[in-house]
Amino acid sequence: MAITLPQIKISVNLANIVDAAIEVVQAERRKETARVEAEFQKAIADGLSYDEQIRLREQYLQEEKSSSFSDETHVMKLEKSIADIKKLARFNRYRERYANILGELSSGRINEQQYLNTLKSSLNGVADPDLRLEIQNNISEAEGMVKQYRDTILTNQVKKAKFDGTSKVLDEVLASVKNARVNALISDNQDEVTAYDETISSLESQLSTVRIQDSLTDFQVKSSTRGTSPVEKLNFINDEISRANPNQPIKIGDRTYNSAQEFWSLERDGYLNGSSQIFGDFFNELKTHTKNTVDANTLKFGYPIQSVLNDVNNTLVSLGSRTEMQPYLNKFDVTKAVILADAVDKTANKIVESSGYNPDLMKKGVTQLQQLQQRYGIDTTAYSISIGERLTGLVQSGIVSKEEGVKLAPDIQVTLPKISEEPAVPGAPATPAATGGYVIKSGDTLSAIAKNAGISLNQLLELNPSFKANPNLIKPGQEVALATAAPTPTPVTPQATPGVIPQAPTTPPAVPKVNQPTPPAQPAPVQPTSTYAGSSIVDYLKSTGGDSSFAARKKLAGEKGMQNYTGTAEQNTELLKVLREQ
Repeated sequence: MAITLPQIKISVNLANIVDAAIEVVQAERRKETARVEAEFQKAIADGLSYDEQIRLREQYLQEEKSSSFSDETHVMKLEKSIADIKKLARFNRYRERYANILGELSSGRINEQQYLNTLKSSLNGVADPDLRLEIQNNISEAEGMVKQYRDTILTNQVKKAKFDGTSKVLDEVLASVKNARVNALISDNQDEVTAYDETISSLESQLSTVRIQDSLTDFQVKSSTRGTSPVEKLNFINDEISRANPNQPIKIGDRTYNSAQEFWSLERDGYLNGSSQIFGDFFNELKTHTKNTVDANTLKFGYPIQSVLNDVNNTLVSLGSRTEMQPYLNKFDVTKAVILADAVDKTANKIVESSGYNPDLMKKGVTQLQQLQQRYGIDTTAYSISIGERLTGLVQSGIVSKEEGVKLAPDIQVTLPKISEEPAVPGAPATPAATGGYVIKSGDTLSAIAKNAGISLNQLLELNPSFKANPNLIKPGQEVALATAAPTPTPVTPQATPGVIPQAPTTPPAVPKVNQPTPPAQPAPVQPTSTYAGSSIVDYLKSTGGDSSFAARKKLAGEKGMQNYTGTAEQNTELLKVLREQ
């Protein structure tokens, strides 16, 4: 039997069911998310690394995004968490690196500058403003440490340099201090600038003193090894003045100077006025140095050659134009005159000597003397007169004709005296001077004159001191004083007068011979004894009180059996030997 059931209508809201189901699922996911987050936080607390945190977060994010029930809010939280962790990771990496380099700095493995450089390199590529700020703060702190580090080092370097005291070390540390001053000036740190200025002043003062001492030491070594001329000394001082500090006070020994430049300037003044204890006396040294140079050249060539005279003259001209020489011009001019006069004298004497008795050479010699005077400003008139006097003697002695003498006289700048028209007799003996001396003729030598007079050359020079300077430079017409010998009693014989024919003596009337007794024989005269032990026959005879003239010696030699006695050295020695053996 059919049963008819009443029709029941059921109404279901699917949307609510779905929403409810979703809510249930989401609730479950929130529980799961909370559980996972709790485990994640616990892992962080247990020391989960930032890299692992980021890995897990990225895994959660991926799962959340791929889920059918993905929660957008949760996704955003995960993304933010990942970003935060990465930031923390960057900070952590920097801080770990910072801790490491700070440890290396503290342990001395790196210095402050290396520490600062490492911090600065950490800033490269960092975009995070917070991290950049932290790094920059650390860099600022490091720069302060570096400055302190550098200041400490610089202070120690200054102390070391002052203790070391060498110019090289002082120079190096002075450059470092000046560089530090520049940095302080850029930073507008006036306190530091002032402190650096004081340090620089102290270092420069010590450096100037050391440089002076070093320069003086080098100069003394140079002088003792190869020698230095007075001009080289003066140039050395001038160089030191030009490069010396003009402002920084210094102390040398117990004396303080306003500057190194003042020290060298005072030393130069002392050298020029002859009061320098270090360098000596410039003008006396200049005279001595130049004289030695001229003498050495004279010894080599017989006279100072032209190039040497030019060098001497050029040096003096250059010195006279120097600024430092102006306060001493009077002294310089006197010194210059003495130096050139000495140098020119040697050359002029050689010219006079070389002109000899040849009229052409005499003329050339006077021309050369005039050129010397023009070139070096030294009066050579006396030397020209000497040549002129020689020409006069040649004319007077007949060696040069009166006509030729008159012709040459103007060129040689001499006025010839009136000359007798009577020609001189060739080979005639020289006329004795009115004073009892001897008038020199051409070809005479002082040695021959002394020999003929029976005296030594030294005795002749003592009687004629004007010839001592140059015994070989005598001129015809000059008078030579001779020693006066004690006269020997001899029969008076009329002497021939030049230009007068001698007359035979008048024969007295014959006297008748008268027988007279023969006188008894007289003993031979005894030769006086002498204590003279020298080698001069003249001095030996004088020591006995005897006559030492040539005539007396010739007579004595004849008495001792020596024929043709002429007064040679050998004959005198033989005669002295004979006398001593008696």
